[in-house]
Amino acid sequence: MIVRLSPEKRHQIYWTATIIITILITLSSTIYSLSRGIYEVFPFIYFLPIILFVYLYPNKGVYFSLGLSTVYILMVYLYSGFNPQDVAISTAWFVVFVTIGVVTSSFAEGLREEERKYRGIFENSQAGIFTFDLNTLRLTELNAKCAQMLRYERTELAGADLSRIMTDAGSIDRFIRQVKMSWETGDLELLFTARDGTVRQVLVSASVTPGNIVICSAIDITARKLAEQVIERARDDLERRVNERTEDLLRVNKELSAEIEERKRFEAAIRLANHKINTLSGVTRHDILNQITAIVMYLSLIRETETDAVVAGYLDKIGDVTDMIQKQIRFTHDYQNIGSGEPRWHNISAVIGEAVAGVEQKDVLIDRQVDDLEIFADAGFPKVFVNIIDNSLVHGGHVTLIRFFYYETDDSLVLCCEDNGVGIPADSKERIFRREYFRNTGYGLFLIVEILSITGLSIKETGTPGKGARFEIHVPKGSYRFPTKINRSDRWQ
Repeated sequence: MIVRLSPEKRHQIYWTATIIITILITLSSTIYSLSRGIYEVFPFIYFLPIILFVYLYPNKGVYFSLGLSTVYILMVYLYSGFNPQDVAISTAWFVVFVTIGVVTSSFAEGLREEERKYRGIFENSQAGIFTFDLNTLRLTELNAKCAQMLRYERTELAGADLSRIMTDAGSIDRFIRQVKMSWETGDLELLFTARDGTVRQVLVSASVTPGNIVICSAIDITARKLAEQVIERARDDLERRVNERTEDLLRVNKELSAEIEERKRFEAAIRLANHKINTLSGVTRHDILNQITAIVMYLSLIRETETDAVVAGYLDKIGDVTDMIQKQIRFTHDYQNIGSGEPRWHNISAVIGEAVAGVEQKDVLIDRQVDDLEIFADAGFPKVFVNIIDNSLVHGGHVTLIRFFYYETDDSLVLCCEDNGVGIPADSKERIFRREYFRNTGYGLFLIVEILSITGLSIKETGTPGKGARFEIHVPKGSYRFPTKINRSDRWQ
């Protein structure tokens, strides 16, 4: 059975045998010289085994030199017969041998420690490290990371030509020229070929030692380069899409601009048409009212001169019809103004105060329990309260109290107005808000519905007949607020 020894083991056996041979030669020469009375030359031979031993075992060099020197001095004592001169010389050599052992051992241990340190860096580095001879361009050594990067075993590349891993001759020539031009070269991007034939992009830094050995650090940047390429393609694609989207947006913007301009022209035309219609309506309404005034005047003159009861009855009917026509004409004026102004916030307490001042309330008490409630509604919103109060005063009978208050629900606020009058019959609660019901209540309640609907508000009557009317205005969230509460919460935050 043949036992194969590792290179390290063979190296150790070789040096151990060499040291043993030198020791034997040294001791043999010592015995030979001393037996013939030679004491001057042979001690120099002791330097050889001491230095060789220290080189191989630096941490034991002191003990070896001490032992070998002791053997030397004992042999001199025995062969010289304790001659004082020979004893003095041999003692001096003893000190020299031990000193050489100590110095060389310390120096060798330092070198060995430096070698272990750099060997650790070499073996444990996360970067691939390889060395090659600048003269022969042959790889001398590489660490495990470099071998792993190139998919090789370390022993496969030891002694191989540099072209084994750099297959592009032009790249090798440029790399070698740059290394020769500068003893330290950094961040060169080179292409290496792995064992499986794949090409790796490697970032190489190189430095040249005095023995023309080039030490190279190699970092595989293939994945980074691929990622950069992917990012570059993604960026180009994104830029292309952004440009396409920008062009689409610009096109749509042009179309919208054209549409907006067209709409502006239509709106301007509509405003102009509305202005002309309103002007014509106002002039026509004014002329009709003037004619009705003339009719009323003539009716008054006829009543003064006419004594026939039948004719007087007809005249009264003509007067009633004329009054109705006047009411209808005035209604068209009020209805025309609905929605003409911008909606805004109305302070309810102030609006109720203005409404009360605009009607003849007699001895009726107006109770306002609305705090600082504000409601966002059409500019004609104050007419709502004028009409509600007027409706209570005119149709409520014996009304002595009109009360305003509110309460909140999950999704709205309800503003209530109730009185202590005769109330509204159950079968009329919905009909009173219709336009055709004006013969009994006038157009006021119909106008209220129209004004409230502009900003999403609504109204209904929920009173009890015989106990009083109760109007409830429903205001959705976002259309009411309490400024004092808002300011108070701001202060607490």
